[in-house]
Amino acid sequence: MDDHEIDLRPDVPATGEVLRFRGRPEKSEIREALKAAGVFRRVRLPAAAGALVIPLLGVRITPDGGSVDFGLVAVAAVYAAVFGVLAPRRILSRALKADGAREEKECVVDGSGIVVLRAGAEQARVSWEQLLRYHETPDIFAVVSRSGFKTCFFILPKRLMTSPGQVELVGALLDSRLRRA
Repeated sequence: MDDHEIDLRPDVPATGEVLRFRGRPEKSEIREALKAAGVFRRVRLPAAAGALVIPLLGVRITPDGGSVDFGLVAVAAVYAAVFGVLAPRRILSRALKADGAREEKECVVDGSGIVVLRAGAEQARVSWEQLLRYHETPDIFAVVSRSGFKTCFFILPKRLMTSPGQVELVGALLDSRLRRA
């Protein structure tokens, strides 16, 4: 094995750089990563459940018939709109603001994990043991980790993987180290 190859077996400590890219993810790639990581689903599911349960609180069944409190139906509609439509948009805008407010970043994927550099200084280093799973879509790899109740993820855009076979190599490395979701 020469210096430019990497052993993909998880029990072998690997060294060697697999991917290095510079750039920023686009809005569509961030949206795709949030969707793949299940962030939108975890917001919309309670919105749907709440929109169904809230009107049921206002239903009264009596021997003469039933009645519905239309105030609670209106509250359910507002609840569904806020948590089902506006919250995912807010999450996306905050992710864009957090990523777009800074300059381009450089990301290195190697045998020890993922390193993010901004302006030449290391901002984040995550080992393979700290990462949980990854999602692959036609445009990105979304590598997911958890920090308390927060979902943390790295977006590896395939459009920035310009060398021949680099997408397949990164996919093979992720398959060998992480669980595919």
